[in-house]
Amino acid sequence: MLTKYQSLCYKVFGRRAAKSSQIEYIKRSLEKAFMEVRPEAYISFAWMNGIMGAIAGVILILIYPLLSTIGISLPPKILAILIPSPLLLAAMAYFITLMIPETRANSRKKDIENKLPYALNFIAALSTAGITPALIFKALGEQKVYGEVSKEAAWIYRDIAIFSIDIITALRNAVRRTPSIRFQEFLQGAITTITSGGNLKNYFLAKAEEYMRENRRLQKEFLDTLGVLAESYVTVVVAGPLFLIIILSIMTLIGGGGGGSLMILYLIAFVMLPVSHLGFALAISSMAPEV
Repeated sequence: MLTKYQSLCYKVFGRRAAKSSQIEYIKRSLEKAFMEVRPEAYISFAWMNGIMGAIAGVILILIYPLLSTIGISLPPKILAILIPSPLLLAAMAYFITLMIPETRANSRKKDIENKLPYALNFIAALSTAGITPALIFKALGEQKVYGEVSKEAAWIYRDIAIFSIDIITALRNAVRRTPSIRFQEFLQGAITTITSGGNLKNYFLAKAEEYMRENRRLQKEFLDTLGVLAESYVTVVVAGPLFLIIILSIMTLIGGGGGGSLMILYLIAFVMLPVSHLGFALAISSMAPEV
């Protein structure tokens, strides 16, 4: 669904964007990102954002001489930044827009691979009850607790139920559009099992056990890493700054003045400590696997 701004971009650049050499790349990126936008519409959107960035740069250049008339004086060296700003802002806006689908695809990949072991347990449980693969993917698509895996399963069932595509072709389409390598391997294995006449139930059970073993291994590795991070945290964020504060306080008392030492204490207390805590929190959050 396009916004009004995106619709305007498509009306202006749609025909030219359809002939762009990037059309296939953008199409794959949008599919992996689960963004329901036509590739030519998104390319038009990126082009328009580039033009808007260039216009913003031109406005900055035009504003510069007007500032002196209202008593605001800026150093002449700033012109070295303002003159190329239309080109820089245009390129920045264009490439950031093109990077959005890849960024979302990477986010989806992480979510799929985190939740895949648990989703496979759900698939294996349904397969033991004799439910057909199409209905298994339908049921999985309705379980929102599995996040992006549910969306992938819903797409597979949509291809089967709405577009009357056979299960093998639907799985091949899912292999092509999913951003997760592990999910691709699982689906490719299911395709091979079906085409070779193998037992799909046994395949689902084996994959569920394999992925849960792998998940337990990753959880153990994360706990070991967390132990190392905890020791580093105590040394770098707790003991180190405390030692510096004590040494600087003693130096300030002995030296008598200590203006520079006092400034360092302020930097440690109000800059170094908060940044260190935030850095460790972000590092642990990015490394933590799905529980």
